[in-house]
Amino acid sequence: MKTFWKVFIVAFLSFVMVFSGVVWSFNKFMREDESDNLPVVVTDDGNDELDGENGEMDELLRLAKNSKRINFIVLGLEGPRSDMMMFMSFDPDKKSLDGISIPRDTYLVREGYPRSDQKKINAAYGAHGAKGVKTVISSLLHDVPVDYYVTLTYKGVGAIVDSIGGVPVYIPKVMKYDDPYDDPPLHIYFEPGNHVLNGKKSIEFLRYRKPNQGSGALDRNGDVGRIQAQQEFMKSAMKKVLGPKLPNAVTTAFKHVKTDMPLQDAMKYATSAVGLKMDNVNISVLPGEAEYKGGVSYFFHDSKALKDLLIQIYSGESTTETSNE
Repeated sequence: MKTFWKVFIVAFLSFVMVFSGVVWSFNKFMREDESDNLPVVVTDDGNDELDGENGEMDELLRLAKNSKRINFIVLGLEGPRSDMMMFMSFDPDKKSLDGISIPRDTYLVREGYPRSDQKKINAAYGAHGAKGVKTVISSLLHDVPVDYYVTLTYKGVGAIVDSIGGVPVYIPKVMKYDDPYDDPPLHIYFEPGNHVLNGKKSIEFLRYRKPNQGSGALDRNGDVGRIQAQQEFMKSAMKKVLGPKLPNAVTTAFKHVKTDMPLQDAMKYATSAVGLKMDNVNISVLPGEAEYKGGVSYFFHDSKALKDLLIQIYSGESTTETSNE
């Protein structure tokens, strides 16, 4: 996973630099259609006592204010909802990159969206667009700023996988899931063993969370298990991408990515990222656990643990021990 994000970010920004003569085109066509309906987030994490005038919040905001870090959110899109969400923070001075994977069922209340499904963080994209998701993530992260977004669809992921000739994975147990009510209907089936997944099969592998009841198939235990599988998939993909297939993969990715990062800034960050080492790339999962509330399964984040993690990142104390390799 660390290799994937390092190579993706550096390669993407470097690709942009090569085509620095198309500034207007980049800034016009690489953006999402941004919504003006920005969300108002209602804090409901049970840890309000942490937000005192002299508490850790002040320390985190002080660190953020004095930092030169560039923060952005990466969104994997599935229709009107974000199926994958990751906060990334790049320190151009220390050449370090930190990330936090955010489960799509993370509980977060937005004013005016009272339904149970609207209280899951992945619903924010459909209501507010990528620009609004930046506001939502900033609220989740104790007002740490989110500067940019990068979006990628499942169709784009499939195209990238096909451009590199498939991705090898090992599946320890039968995977079986059918949802005839999905649009289009979703049918996932894998025998155990070694596979080389094409674009279509890769999407099924990445979407899989749990089996149909009573099937006895592989259960990833919700979002956290699926995030771990996604990380393993990305590591396997990058083993194939590194080398002669990289230019084709980056070119394909560029066609399916949208961002609000101006080309001029992308060029600057690409230059800063030169020399980024694997030891300085750390990826974590949002602290917390899955629970039911009102009969609905949510992922409730641990506000204090998250704040501690962010303070570690901003104070330069994050290490590979906090990452999910």
